[in-house]
Amino acid sequence: MKIRVSVFLAARLLFGRREGQRGRIRSAIVAVGLSLVPLVVVLQVSDGMIQGITSRFIETGTYHLQAIGREDVTPQELDALRQRLSAIPGVTATIPERQGIGLLYSDSGRAGATVRAVAPEIWLIDPGFRSYIEVQTGTFDLSDERSIVLGAQIARQLQVGPGDAVRLLTVRPGPGGAFLPRISSFTVSGVISTGYQDLDRLWIYIGLQRGLQLLAPGTARQIIGMKIENPYGIQNPIFSPRPDPATAVVVRAVREQLDASWRLFSWYDLERSRYMSFLTTKNLLVFIMVLIVCVAAVNISSAMVMLIIEKRPEIAILKSVGATPYMISLVFVLCGFFAGVIGAVVGTAIGLLASINVNEILSGIEWLINGLTHGAAALLAPFGVLEVPDVSLFHAEFYLEQLPVSILLPELVVASALAIGLSSLAAWIPARRAAAIRPIDVMRKH
Repeated sequence: MKIRVSVFLAARLLFGRREGQRGRIRSAIVAVGLSLVPLVVVLQVSDGMIQGITSRFIETGTYHLQAIGREDVTPQELDALRQRLSAIPGVTATIPERQGIGLLYSDSGRAGATVRAVAPEIWLIDPGFRSYIEVQTGTFDLSDERSIVLGAQIARQLQVGPGDAVRLLTVRPGPGGAFLPRISSFTVSGVISTGYQDLDRLWIYIGLQRGLQLLAPGTARQIIGMKIENPYGIQNPIFSPRPDPATAVVVRAVREQLDASWRLFSWYDLERSRYMSFLTTKNLLVFIMVLIVCVAAVNISSAMVMLIIEKRPEIAILKSVGATPYMISLVFVLCGFFAGVIGAVVGTAIGLLASINVNEILSGIEWLINGLTHGAAALLAPFGVLEVPDVSLFHAEFYLEQLPVSILLPELVVASALAIGLSSLAAWIPARRAAAIRPIDVMRKH
């Protein structure tokens, strides 16, 4: 009964008809809601970016698991090991690869690159690779030993496209420990993009057999890339702090098939520093956004203080007719709780809407800024003011071409609970003052 009465009184105080009172409460609710919007956007966009970049790395670069040879093996030994690994339940694809460094050049420029010699059938047997590789021009065809596929940035730097000739400079060990240069000619068969320019400026692809000839022992490494059913089940602090038991069984089975001449790494092991940098950046941004929510919760406290000052006579009357200090404090804590709930619902809804349309919002802001600056430059042109460059709020050179968004319900629940909890806590401090009001002191003044 006491709780019902407290809830009823809190609702009357929160949604009462007095304009000054409603205005202060409404402002506090708006402050909580608006403070929650950037927190929700940061959570959803940062998670989407981390997952988007990670997916591109593990599907097109590091594979889910990677066995790296300590020494070179014959093609027959490599094929036998690949077949044993392919037979393991849970392993969906095995791709042998020879990887080294080379200098690629054309008549228009040159670029250093990681040379990836892969089996020509990788495009057919690996759907993960295929889903994150966009063929911009030409085809991903390595069936001809003279074929080469370039990343978009490298192709742009060399000013070449499908059908153009390029040359690749690699080295091979010579007598006396020296390295001798080797120049090979290729024809570009395709230009690809992963949507992440750090990768597009890094890789070139050639056929595996040609790579075994050009990338000599001591200058390259032999790897076997493996795809498994649940790569995110491998223990990592981003997606799976605890390893998935089924995934752990697959990893253990793979390790048992490798002898001492092979080392096994997971996708997280190979790019640990990069992923930890992503996670640290996200945590720092979330911490700053939480501070904003904390500041907004102060508005709840100040609104409750003013409400208590206005309601001192009513509080005195309630205590005179038997209301306990606990009931009085509960009324105002519930006011803060309800205000937090409304603010959390509104803020989460707006934040989700902004997250889903974040690319369009950024494009609109860029369009508006560039329109204003170019308009100002046109007006000032007679006075010798030069044209201003276009403003780019989100440069694809350093990030993904499009901001991905990952909607995670648990994080939304935590963010909303944080806003509600802080609002209730902010209301609890003035609620204690309301509970300490003595009716006799109020009566004397009134």
